[in-house]
Formats: sequence, structure tokens, C-alpha cells
Amino acid sequence: MMGDDIFEVARIQPDSADTVYGLVTLLHPELTPDGWAAFVRDHSQDGAQPSGVFALRDARGMPHALFGFRIARRITGGTTLEISEIAMLRLPGTCLVDALLRFANQLAAQLDLPRIAISLERSAAWPQDHDALQRCGFQIDRVMVLGRARLEPAA
Repeated sequence: MMGDDIFEVARIQPDSADTVYGLVTLLHPELTPDGWAAFVRDHSQDGAQPSGVFALRDARGMPHALFGFRIARRITGGTTLEISEIAMLRLPGTCLVDALLRFANQLAAQLDLPRIAISLERSAAWPQDHDALQRCGFQIDRVMVLGRARLEPAA
């Protein structure tokens, strides 16, 4: 932790996925421990195209947020660091979002990536978060729409 940071970043390795399983089940109660372990294993990669899961933890080691990251290639060329929320507990203010932004910028610099895209659950994007994101140069760029597929038998 540095300066005013009250959170530290910890990469979640497949062999320690169970340490944050409780937080995951708050947003995804249907997920089994084995399913979570498989997700972390499938989304943990080093090398030229790293991906992984990380936690924002307080000084006691308690996780307050989980995010996944990967590198995406854009159709127009170039690469983007994509960060997606897995689960986040809310605290007053913007300290979690501020910690996420610091981490995202550090990781993008470390990986030499010029762009960052962050995906948050709709319930996690509070009005004060929008302000914090805008102060750091982020803006809403896309809208994702989710729905259930209608699985009808083929004619």
C-alpha cells in the first residue's frame, strides 16, 4: 500500500481461489467452489497475453473487490487492458474505485498498453464513481445489453 491507499492488490492464483470464494458467492450464489476454482485456473495466464483475477484487500487481508483482467486486440489495431468486475462490496466514497484506477494504470504501464477498458456491474457504478472515473479521464464508451437466449428447437 502506498500513501493514502487503504487497499492492496493481490493476484489470485488458482491454488488460493478458495480464499475469496465467499465474496464471489455474494454476487454469484449459484457458483460452486469447484466452478470458481476452474474459472480462476482458466483465466490465469502469464506470458505475451496475460490474464488473471485480482483482489483489492484491506490491511487485514479481507477482500473488498474482485476483478478479472485480460489483453484484448482491437479491430482497428492496438491493444487494450480490459478489466471486468467479478464482485465488489461497497464502502462510502470512492476509495475502491480509486484503488482500482491506480491498479489499472499501473498494470497498463507495466504491460505497455495505451488503453484501459473497465466493465462494472450496473449496481456497482454509483454516481460518485462516475465522477471519480471522469476525473481520471474515463468516459462511458459502450453499452452492453444482456438477455436470455431463446433456445427453440431447429425446424
